[in-house]
Amino acid sequence: MARASTGESRAGLSADIRTVLVVGAGRSGVAAAELLAGLGRAVFLSDSKAAHELVGLESALRAGAEFLAAPQSPEHLAGVDLLIKSPGVPGEAPLLAAARAAGISVWSEVELAYALVSAPFSAVTGTNGKTTTTALLGHMFEAAGRAVKVLGNIGTPITSMVRGLDEDQELVVELSSFQLEDVHEFRPAAGVLLNLTPDHLDRHSTMERYLACKANMFARQGPEDWAVFNLADPVAAGLGREVAAREGGPRVVYFSTEGPAGANAWFDGSRLHLFGGGEVPVESIPLRGLHNMENCLGASTVALARGVPAEAVQESLRTFPGVAHRLQPAGVVRGVAYVNDSKATNVEATLRALDAYPVGTHLILGGRDKASDYRPIARACAHGCSGVYLVGEAAPLIRDAFERVRMEEGFESVPIPSDEGDMGRAVSAAAAAAVPGETVLLAPACASFDQYSDFEERGRHFVQTVERLRAVG
Repeated sequence: MARASTGESRAGLSADIRTVLVVGAGRSGVAAAELLAGLGRAVFLSDSKAAHELVGLESALRAGAEFLAAPQSPEHLAGVDLLIKSPGVPGEAPLLAAARAAGISVWSEVELAYALVSAPFSAVTGTNGKTTTTALLGHMFEAAGRAVKVLGNIGTPITSMVRGLDEDQELVVELSSFQLEDVHEFRPAAGVLLNLTPDHLDRHSTMERYLACKANMFARQGPEDWAVFNLADPVAAGLGREVAAREGGPRVVYFSTEGPAGANAWFDGSRLHLFGGGEVPVESIPLRGLHNMENCLGASTVALARGVPAEAVQESLRTFPGVAHRLQPAGVVRGVAYVNDSKATNVEATLRALDAYPVGTHLILGGRDKASDYRPIARACAHGCSGVYLVGEAAPLIRDAFERVRMEEGFESVPIPSDEGDMGRAVSAAAAAAVPGETVLLAPACASFDQYSDFEERGRHFVQTVERLRAVG
């Protein structure tokens, strides 16, 4: 593929925007507040938590932002020209509703970053695989010697890197549905939708609303842009057809893990066939599992569309080791392998992990429920799981789902889960039951916020617990 254009002229931040309210003082909110204060705007930062509960708030205050103590109130909107919404803030929050009613524009942090830089965005979204695909795509740009920043939901707020960027810098960004809720002009040079399965329904309520957020990524793309869709995923394929039918829309490309029919890139069971030509045998790729072949196809298709040479793409597929908390090997103790997939925060992600480790698996499940149906996991566990160990708030819901599958659907081989309460007891119970050659897999199917600050902390705790097991022999 020839190298695509690198950027475009954007409107920036209007001089009429003098006062900005940033709602949500997490990482992206703090980064947005710092950026705006550095641009000379009057910045107010609001959160439902008290100041002492917020990590990193001090840096925004040092930059010149002012913190508005809870409770959040429509009075905070007085004199505000623009509201920036952090990803963790629901779109229907009363303060945001009041802002819209008052005619105040509501932007996501992504929209703010997009307005302020001319560098091209290569964006990755989907329910599962976003982080691996984003990191792999960044690895491909680096292998080609291209200047690149890997940002967004992967861990680094986009606005934290806005200052100092130029048009030759490629921005590879992982975007969640929350980040795509309030974009208005955002237009990536290339975007990929990996898949869409039920997730975050506690926030979006319906799959239609969830899909609408994802579709925002492609809504303003033009003929010089690229839109990449997974043909093997019915929802992604359907959106791809809608985008392809839009007059003046982007160039649409499909990949598939189900063979070549209708696809521009595909997996045939033994080799990846890349967009534009070239093949990579699966045995030369360190990533494991069919879902990772999906991630490889998504990343390579975007990279090739954006002009990364085929040689760099193929070499990257052979050298990319994966990312932390995504099927990350955590060690072998007394012949038992331990695998950290803490990023498996929904049912589909856990099913994909079980696909990679189908037999002899001791599965650790649980955390904070996201209005999920856990019965598919129970059915999958009937075909190879040696044990299931529950942690966190969702344990009763998961246990009930397993019992229903056993009793009502006749899956007598479904393991009976044991409720261990926390990670330490779950790992100890799994270690006591596992025999050499088996695997203890953390793939929780739930959010982490009942017991941890995020999935990374949960994954680190799992790894530390395994290290303690190794230390005692």
